[in-house]
Amino acid sequence: MRPFRGKLFLAFLFMAVLAAATAGYALLIAYTIDTANALQSAGSESASAADKAKDFAKIIVPVIVGVTLVSGVSMFIQSILTNAVSLNTIGGLQKAMFAKTHRADYAAFQREPVGNLVSRFTNDVNVLAQALLRSMSNLFRDILTVIFCIGTMLYLDWFITLLVLCVYPLALAPIIAISKKLRGNSQEAQAHVGLITSQLNESFQGARMVRTYELEDYENKRLGKSFDERIRLFLQLVTNKARVDPILEVLGGLAIASMFAIGVYRVIGGQTSPGAIAGLLTAIVAMAPRIRALGTLNNVVQEGLAALHRIFEVIDQKPTIIEKPNAPDLVDIQGHVRFENVSFTYEDGTTALNQITLDAKPGTTIALVGPSGGGKSTILNLLARLYDATSGNIRIDGQKIDDVSLKSLRQSMALVSQDITVFDDTIAANIGFGDQTAKQDEIEAAAKAAAAHDFIIEQPDGYQTKVGEDGSKLSGGQRQRIALARAMLRDAPILLLDEATSALDADSEAKVQSALDRLTKGRTVFVIAHRLSTVRNADKIYVLDQGRIVESGTHASLLKKKGVYAKLAALQFS
Repeated sequence: MRPFRGKLFLAFLFMAVLAAATAGYALLIAYTIDTANALQSAGSESASAADKAKDFAKIIVPVIVGVTLVSGVSMFIQSILTNAVSLNTIGGLQKAMFAKTHRADYAAFQREPVGNLVSRFTNDVNVLAQALLRSMSNLFRDILTVIFCIGTMLYLDWFITLLVLCVYPLALAPIIAISKKLRGNSQEAQAHVGLITSQLNESFQGARMVRTYELEDYENKRLGKSFDERIRLFLQLVTNKARVDPILEVLGGLAIASMFAIGVYRVIGGQTSPGAIAGLLTAIVAMAPRIRALGTLNNVVQEGLAALHRIFEVIDQKPTIIEKPNAPDLVDIQGHVRFENVSFTYEDGTTALNQITLDAKPGTTIALVGPSGGGKSTILNLLARLYDATSGNIRIDGQKIDDVSLKSLRQSMALVSQDITVFDDTIAANIGFGDQTAKQDEIEAAAKAAAAHDFIIEQPDGYQTKVGEDGSKLSGGQRQRIALARAMLRDAPILLLDEATSALDADSEAKVQSALDRLTKGRTVFVIAHRLSTVRNADKIYVLDQGRIVESGTHASLLKKKGVYAKLAALQFS
């Protein structure tokens, strides 16, 4: 909030004016009633009394209108200012969260469901925004109003004021006890909203499977349980919040009753005036809702703190994939990649790679094959430093990849994965992500090289056609060719192809394979493929099984060994 301290100070200034104007009503009421009583005592038929009444009306009416006008303008300005500060602060938190999320380790995306992460940006932020807004408005404004009202009451009748003030501290202990429960309730409720968001995301993304397998009833039951649990958690939260209002309402009534009981005796005894009693009542009526708001504000603050805790869990996370201070860039990259006794173990203790040593000379194509779960994709992830190896070294042109800058490392690579990412943007923009400085003719050239140009120009708006969420308006093969065009546009010296042609039909695969043959010349290429027909021409094939390299060689030499690769080939080509 520090950048907005000027607006905040101005808002507090107008809150103080509003609080003073609110307390001023009590003085005006007391003054009006006492003046009316004095005029009545002087005699209502008296000409001088009538003139005094007119003079009083000429003064009091503009004063009341003026106080009301000042109150209304101050309320409007402070509301605009506090909302501006609140929204800008929340926007800053969202930006910080988003930036930190994408700077965080790739493993962070594997640990936490995406729906839970999205919930922090939406539900938690909304809860915090309300808490922040009410804290700024109610805390300062209502405390000032209470202070000004108490000052007015002390001025009107200090004895009654002190007796009334003895009542409200009785609420302190139960409110504190309720607040302790509220933060825990709120954290649990907000975490559950994240779970529901994840489940909804799963259900909607799997709509095709749900309908095909007639799982509508199953999904209704599964999500129904989550919705019921949400109702239970929020009812628990609301119940605890609702306990505060009755306590303060009863105490407010007790304060007013005490004031009337004592006030009557003091008026009869001549120790105070009817106007003072009316002013005290006005001050209490103005003050009571503020005290109640301050009591319930603690509930809102506890919810906000619970949300803030979840938000700062994201902002405060420290990535482990970091570059060393003053790390040099990779320059003049030839593309010599070497893994030296590399092992990798996931956080849960699962070993993905065990003592891997492989060598890729500049301009060669290395194929990684083997059963699923053998560690093929992990090798690509380690090369791009999405993870850091548990032990061993990975070098590019002799430089350890954890010694060079991350930006230069990743700029040296282009990735085409079987998990295709297409954003809800134009086709040109999706290809242009490979090089955001590329011009239209360069984008079209990349599309032609990836055998994508023909289907693109058939789209309603050609290259400017929006592809929909996750490329929903395109077929799987079309999405994959856009991903290939993106990689071709990047023109990186190292290519990472993870089942890059898996979604293509035979005709498209032939076109793309021809384009890849042109693209791979002079580049170091790592290819993961389950279809062995795509890796026959690789310079070297590494066969992985359970995180180890069990065989290596060319297609022909591996067939002669009659080992794991030969068995895989026999199964595929039988």
